[in-house]
Order: sequence, then structure tokens, then C-alpha cells
Amino acid sequence: MLYLPTASNDATKLFALEYWLAQQDYPSTVFLLWSTRPTIMLGKYQDALAEVNLAFVERQKLQVTRRYSGGGTIYTDPGCFQYSFIAPATTAKIDFTQFSARICQALQQMGLPVQQSSRNDLTFQGRKFSGNAQYHRFGHVIHHGSLLFDTDVKTMAAALHVDNLKLRSKHIASVHQRVINLKTGLPTMTAAEFRARLLASIKQTADEVTPLTLTPTQWRAVDGIQQAIFANDEFIYQSTPLTEITKKRYFPGGGLVKLSLTVKHGVLTAFHLNGDFFSDVDVARLSQELVGQRFRPATVQAQLTALLAATPIVNISAADLTALCFS
Repeated sequence: MLYLPTASNDATKLFALEYWLAQQDYPSTVFLLWSTRPTIMLGKYQDALAEVNLAFVERQKLQVTRRYSGGGTIYTDPGCFQYSFIAPATTAKIDFTQFSARICQALQQMGLPVQQSSRNDLTFQGRKFSGNAQYHRFGHVIHHGSLLFDTDVKTMAAALHVDNLKLRSKHIASVHQRVINLKTGLPTMTAAEFRARLLASIKQTADEVTPLTLTPTQWRAVDGIQQAIFANDEFIYQSTPLTEITKKRYFPGGGLVKLSLTVKHGVLTAFHLNGDFFSDVDVARLSQELVGQRFRPATVQAQLTALLAATPIVNISAADLTALCFS
């Protein structure tokens, strides 16, 4: 096994690194162990508007990216660790067992009675602490997973829209009941200590571990992939289909507001505002100016602020309308 240390906490760069490694012809599996700043990682086939609380994410300045692998949207932060295996593919079939078993074994060697559960989850005390995902490119399998050690679960719950059907299928009421941090079983261990212990334990599961380094030229190639794909808004939001949104709210002192929006691939394609509010705003011009804009809280609020500067709505601000759009 080859081990490539990395100090980056940027998920877009690490996903690009995986992708670049899959294009190489290394003689054995390459392993990465990494963590991120607070980040949202969308699965390949997921709708960002449905999965993510974009207003909260933008307010908290969380990074958003998308994987090439399937599976669900996850939240990661410095208290969560990601691992990656990039190996020559022996089959085109998605199979989590080979790699997740190694993580289980490493954690069990650390005294944690963890188990493989369902199609791609690992559990501790009956609750999920790890999800795995996988895809194939360039004759390689790219397998990656997350490990909750001391993750901010409150931020996770606020940032993600979890399908109630998924929660009900597991007979639980909230994200808090579904997941667990491994620090529960290792209460005196810091995140840095856990990472070091885990890495040492994973290395013990391999016959031989050889350090791998990249040249500046190779890192520049990784940076190119990062900017072209994983840090590119078109890639991140491309799987967002045509979405129709209808919102309605009564603002005390302002009146009733109804919004009808259409969003395609993260861009507003229709915006209609009506209600019993008071204003001299030209709603047709307002709609025209908003169409074609990225459907992001900061972008929408900036446009509404400019458009309503000369003709405000009585007791209803641009911030109020933006909050309604993303509620």
C-alpha cells in the first residue's frame, strides 16, 4: 500500500487528488487520510436544493462540493475524518466490503466494537458513524468514506435536509438519534490523537506501506482538476433538476407575500412575486432582473436589495424576501 500524506483541508482539492491518482499507474493501492474545514459534500445524483439548507450554509460560510460517487449528502468538519483508497479495479461492480472491512478492522484494533451495517454504513453502539461511497474511473476504483469522531452534529442537522422517509425507515426521529461520534467510546482522546492512532492501525492491516510524494508539477495538475471540476459551480449544481418552488408568508405590518420560483441547474429561470403588500415596485422588471441569476442567498439578496432601493415594500425587506425564498 502507498500512503500519501496531505495537509490540505479543502475537500475540492482532495477529491481532485483522488481523481488524479486514478489516472496514474501506481503498482498498489494508494491510501489517503484527511479532514476538512466545515463542508457539505453532495452525492453525484443529488439535488442541492432538496438536500442542503443553502441559506444556513451561506450564512455559516460552509464549503459546498459534489462527489463523483453516489450516496447521500454529508457534512464534514475538523472533527470528522475522511479516508480514500484508490486501487486498480478488478471488477466494474460497486462493492464496499473490501475497503470498509479494513477500516472496521483498524478501529476494532483500537478497542472500538464497530460493525458493518446496511449497504455502506459502519455503526457503533447501533448508530452510524461512517458512510462509504465508491466510483470507477480510468481502470481504477475510488473508494472514500467518512468517520465521525467529534463532529458538530448540531451544525450537521441545521445544514442538511434529511428525508423524513429515510428517518422513518430507520425508526428514528432525527439526525441526532441516527448518528454517533466515536469520541463517545474514546472520551479522553483528542482528534489529533485519534487520527494518529487510526493511521497506525490502518498501516498494520497492510503487508507493506510505502510513503508517496508528489512533485510541484503533479500538484499543479491536481489544482487544474480541482478548478475544472470539484470547485466549479456548474459541476456542483449540475444535478439540480428543474425545481418549482412556491412560498407564502404573512409579514406583520407588511402583508401577505407569495413567491413562485423555477430553478434549473442552480439558476433562476422564473421569479414571480405577488400579494397584498404596499409598494411602487415594478414586479415585472424585478422578475426580469432576477431571471438568470444563481439561486444563492447572497446573490438573490443583493439583487433584491438593489431593485427595492428606490421602491421598497412597506415593512418587508430584501432580507425578508430572501429568507422566504430559502425557507
